[in-house]
Amino acid sequence: MGFSAVVTSGKGGAGKSTITAGVGYSLASLGKQVLLVDGDAGLRSLDLMLGIGSAAVYDMSDIFAGNCEPGRAVYPSPLVENLYVIPAPGGLERMCTPAEMKLLCSALTAHFDVILIDCPAGMGAGFEASVAGAERALVVTTPDMVCARDAEIIGGLLDARNIPAHLLINRVRISPILKGYMPNLDTIIDVAGLQLMGVIPEDEEVAIATANGEPIPTDCNAALCFANIARRLLGENVPLAAIHRM
Repeated sequence: MGFSAVVTSGKGGAGKSTITAGVGYSLASLGKQVLLVDGDAGLRSLDLMLGIGSAAVYDMSDIFAGNCEPGRAVYPSPLVENLYVIPAPGGLERMCTPAEMKLLCSALTAHFDVILIDCPAGMGAGFEASVAGAERALVVTTPDMVCARDAEIIGGLLDARNIPAHLLINRVRISPILKGYMPNLDTIIDVAGLQLMGVIPEDEEVAIATANGEPIPTDCNAALCFANIARRLLGENVPLAAIHRM
């Protein structure tokens, strides 16, 4: 029996979809059967990031509308074996309910080791639906005070729902932090009020790969960080990877 985790943030642009794809890719590379569920109705992106694109005919809403068997809305990624995606609906009016998301994830944990739910930013109906299917959470922030404060708010909402949450700090550039232009990571962790699970550097190679639906280069700095986060998610004790100065 697998488990489900939601990847969420309070502020848009924190990089949730990129992290969902990167951690999913790493989990699949470790031999786990991984399903990515795109919960961002109207703004779906995971099918493009994972190289599926126009091959996706059905989406999550088609499952609950009875337009297809559930398995027909689950698409294997051509980028790596063991990685699958359920695309989000094309419009907000087709967004699933919290009860439907919970039912979907509960049923699919029998077939997948890990389900990662890519949650839309903020605290609206998309958030409520996405977290309903989750047993744990990864809260994404960037190293700025506004995003960290929003992460604290999201963490409180998850705590109220008894969903254990950990923090991921994304798009980190060491040079501006050392020069005092941006808050240091300890400050971000304190403001967010969540236990740190991983730090991901700003990495152009990852941005180019996901924008073009190509595999993430395994030798880039961010890929190593994704791999370590994947292993921590599976319960391993892995130290933080060194981040190259940028």
